[in-house]
Amino acid sequence: MWTNHFFSLAPRAAWGDHRLTIHVYPGTQTFDRGGFFIHGGTHPGSAGCINLHADMEKFVRDLATAAAGSASCYIPLTVAY
Repeated sequence: MWTNHFFSLAPRAAWGDHRLTIHVYPGTQTFDRGGFFIHGGTHPGSAGCINLHADMEKFVRDLATAAAGSASCYIPLTVAY
């Protein structure tokens, strides 16, 4: 998880205070797309990422609680339109 510090070059309006890189499971059909994140921010929409807006802060707290004490954490992600 990336935390956007006061010195970060990533704009807070677009990224929010936290972002998580989405890593693809081997064999997943990505249609040659990649480099996506789960992030917050105040701008609606994104260029393919999952933008949780203000809900990102709660997501980060819940994720930290669920992963407490674990050196690694793998969470399956399903996106449905």
